[in-house]
Amino acid sequence: MSERAQWGSRTGFILAAAGSAVGLGNIWKFPYITGTNGGGWFVLIYLACILLVGLPILAAEIMIGRAAQAQPVVAFERLKGKPTGWSIIGWMGVIGAFLILSFYIVVAGWSMDYTVKHLVDFGKPIREQAVAESRVYEATTSTESMRDSLISARADRIAGPRVDAIEAQVAPSIWKLNAEFETAMATTADSDVPEDVRRGRLLQDLEVQAAVTRVKTLSADMETARENAKDTATQEFASLDDSAVRQQGTDQFRRRLIGDRMGALFGGLASDGWTSTFWAAIFMFLTIAIVATGIGRGIESACKVLMPLLIVMTVGMVVFASTLPGFAEGLSFVFKPDASALKPSGVLEALGHAFFTLSLGMGALITYGSYQKRGTPLFGQAVWIAGLDTGIALLACMMMFPIVFSFGQDPGSGPGLVFISMPLAFAEMGSGGILLGAVFFFLLTVAALTSAISLLEVAASYFIDRWNWSRPRAAVSIGIVIFGLGTLVAFSMSEGFFLASWAPGFGMSLFDTFDFVASNWLLPLGGLLIAVYAGWFLPRKFRDAELASHSKASVGAWLLLIRFVAPAMVLLVLAQKIGLYDANELLYSIWN
Repeated sequence: MSERAQWGSRTGFILAAAGSAVGLGNIWKFPYITGTNGGGWFVLIYLACILLVGLPILAAEIMIGRAAQAQPVVAFERLKGKPTGWSIIGWMGVIGAFLILSFYIVVAGWSMDYTVKHLVDFGKPIREQAVAESRVYEATTSTESMRDSLISARADRIAGPRVDAIEAQVAPSIWKLNAEFETAMATTADSDVPEDVRRGRLLQDLEVQAAVTRVKTLSADMETARENAKDTATQEFASLDDSAVRQQGTDQFRRRLIGDRMGALFGGLASDGWTSTFWAAIFMFLTIAIVATGIGRGIESACKVLMPLLIVMTVGMVVFASTLPGFAEGLSFVFKPDASALKPSGVLEALGHAFFTLSLGMGALITYGSYQKRGTPLFGQAVWIAGLDTGIALLACMMMFPIVFSFGQDPGSGPGLVFISMPLAFAEMGSGGILLGAVFFFLLTVAALTSAISLLEVAASYFIDRWNWSRPRAAVSIGIVIFGLGTLVAFSMSEGFFLASWAPGFGMSLFDTFDFVASNWLLPLGGLLIAVYAGWFLPRKFRDAELASHSKASVGAWLLLIRFVAPAMVLLVLAQKIGLYDANELLYSIWN
């Protein structure tokens, strides 16, 4: 057997491992889940989860890979000295790599598509048409109608957090029972049975009766909150002169038009299997080419270029964002804690994302660790990797939210934040948005590529280590198989998809199914088992050898976290994700 490939330097390893961690989750998912969970408090809890769960498991994965000098499936056998059931961790990583990369290349392809679209200024005709229609709106709409529209939009923004806080006063099951009652009443509205009789029959169930009574009270409180929000918004716009009202009203109308058309455009891309497959093929080709070239000349060399480029582009976008009027509001949103906007499920969302964003549980860091020589201080490397990943995630928020606020967008708009809200903002910028939009989506593509490389490496390295395949053969063969799965994913949202019964049968698209299985089952379960194995079952001689250069205090702290804290917290995430309990429901029951 040929000598195992090694990283050329510690820096090369850190950049490659950080590249594995930094991906779409940092620049796409983290900002929008921060937005939907209230900003500042979510960020603080996320940072705590990185420290308590992410860092210990990250260090454990690197340790296992370095000690075994093999990819995940083979690593546990080599550490045990014979076949072992712990190899299931490696198999889950290989399967997870196949599933995740199959939909990852589709989303990365969308980023490539939008990069090119911005280079050709695809937003120009959308912007020009919206400007023309907004002129008609300006000419035909009274100032008072514009003022009312502005007040309505502003009142919705103000009322949203207040209404959410009122909703959180009771358990989700209360709202569910009330919704079932309302649906039953609405469905039977045309019945011959009088309304009071139908109502009385339904309210014979004491739980339903209590829920309906409680929700009726809260609904009144919500209506009061909305009225107060409207009063506040009315006062804000009362001081504006007519010309300012007409300018803001026209801007709001234009942005709504652009937003609707950007949404339709993205929907068209997502449902166009052929275009999605075209871009996914280009992205997959790049990934295969880098992995096939080798560890030092391929992956390490690529990451030494891509990671600094990613950091420079992100910082550059933050510098630009600092010049916008919404920069202060964006920073306040990200870093100012607001406990009322964070639900218990948001805490688990922070924990789950801290786990997902570091590429934990999928074997990527075990694989990358196996290419590093033993003896290098472990914890320092883990801190660098987690620090780079977390830093880029926070920079992404500082880059995106000022742009979102400056152009009147909703920071809690979910996945559409990247592919709808950001293109809208770039379109509003005019000619300057061409370059900024292209840089932003190229940045997203680079982040995706560094993660895709590690995912393909996990799958390909199994065939290299177990079956002695050459690296080019493994990268190309496995890459083609994953691309085949990706083609199915690309077409799964298209009309006429040949697996027509999939979505009705599973309740979600093939894309969402792969994501659900990997994110909710394979990764948390893999991470849980890695923590248990590293804390309790890793042969002590390997653990002592890997941690020989660290102080007893740091080793003791790591053992405490990896043996008790990390498994407990990952178990909470796993149980929530697979539906064993509802965090909002459970904590409401405890607190009340």
